[in-house]
Amino acid sequence: MASDNDERKKKWRCDVAASSIFAAGQGSPVPFLMAALPLAGAAATLTICIPGELRRVVLRSCAISAAAYGATRHLLPVIGAKVPAAKYGCDLLKRPAREPVAAADKTVPESLGLVSGVCFVLALVVTQSFQKEQSPEYSAAMLSVVFAVLLGFADDVLDLEWKYKYVLPPLMSLPLLSAYGGGTTVAPPRVLRELLVRGADLSAAGAFLDAALSALGGGVDAAGRGLVDLGLAYKVYMVLLAVFCTNAINIYAGVNGLEAGQTYATGVAILVMSAVELGRAVGDDGVFDEAENAMARHHLFSVTLMLPFCATTLALLKSNWFPAEVFVGDTFTNYAGMTLAVVAILGHFPVMLMALMVPQLLNFLISVPQLFKLRPCPRHRLPTFDEATGYLRFSRVNDRATTVPDGANIMNLTLINAALRACRGLTEPALAALLLALQAATCAAAVALRFCLVGRVY
Repeated sequence: MASDNDERKKKWRCDVAASSIFAAGQGSPVPFLMAALPLAGAAATLTICIPGELRRVVLRSCAISAAAYGATRHLLPVIGAKVPAAKYGCDLLKRPAREPVAAADKTVPESLGLVSGVCFVLALVVTQSFQKEQSPEYSAAMLSVVFAVLLGFADDVLDLEWKYKYVLPPLMSLPLLSAYGGGTTVAPPRVLRELLVRGADLSAAGAFLDAALSALGGGVDAAGRGLVDLGLAYKVYMVLLAVFCTNAINIYAGVNGLEAGQTYATGVAILVMSAVELGRAVGDDGVFDEAENAMARHHLFSVTLMLPFCATTLALLKSNWFPAEVFVGDTFTNYAGMTLAVVAILGHFPVMLMALMVPQLLNFLISVPQLFKLRPCPRHRLPTFDEATGYLRFSRVNDRATTVPDGANIMNLTLINAALRACRGLTEPALAALLLALQAATCAAAVALRFCLVGRVY
């Protein structure tokens, strides 16, 4: 059996990707550096920016997160060995697209995002137990994440159709909606506020928007120079954000390490942003007064939520990196998307989250024609493995099965395939590294713009 596998690998040139500097297990420091550099940047930011009064809280959260990382790393192989054979999957990007999949080819345990999800939730419970005041919003966040883990695992087990996947995020966000007690007022960019308000009165556009929002309990505040109270529409927006985050991660996937890697990069960026915001909360006298700075409490919440999230995601990423020992499943994409939505809503930076998730947003926009059946959409839109070269190339609609008679030359519309078309083929670990470098660059640019240009825009 081993010799057959060796012959297959030699025939399909799987050795090309395995010898890449981006692959794990080859002694190359590149995968370690790719994961460690963002974490080192976040650690440096926390050390420099966190006010002295909050360092004990952050250090305690770091200790809990380190324990959660260790627990996830320990449990992944243990739980993976107990996954029944029926729930093992085949790594489709390491075999020719038309090669039939046999039971012996399903060698990777699926749905192991359950392990990191449970460890993350337990870390949140321990963190909450150390807080002097029990926050209903923190409890609602935990409950939403628990719902996401459970419903995501149910999706993995039952293999739900796509039409049901759009129903799950609103169900997961119900605890958050019921407990949310924050404001529903948003500050549009300065240019839009000037269009809504003229002097001390509403403009025609402002009056129209005020009338439209009045039915939802909102309106436009002329005295507030164009501040917009969305009313019930804000809670609808919260649900839509949860739907987008969970599904955007789900469809931007399929490459070893991409699901966990993109959320890890986004989580680290949120951690850095929140740490800087906490540092800016220190007054001119050098004293941090949380009571006088309501936003500081929200950013402290973001830090204590993101630390264990990044730790458990990093542990999962290590096992999911090429060559993947586990698959993360819809369990991970569900709770990861819900966590990002929760921290953005309760941290009061939903617009910033969209800036951090530009690759996911771009992938969604590219995918719209196929997602909404305007173009043929096969079940798998993954890249295609070229057994002659060992590289991945962009896939076409009919690569895996004849979906439409004239679909042989129609490229599947994803950002992954667009990147492969531009690069004319890459190994799988190199492709993952390229996409995660794009994610990291986008996050770094968004954080930089937040602190350099936000005053000019708002």
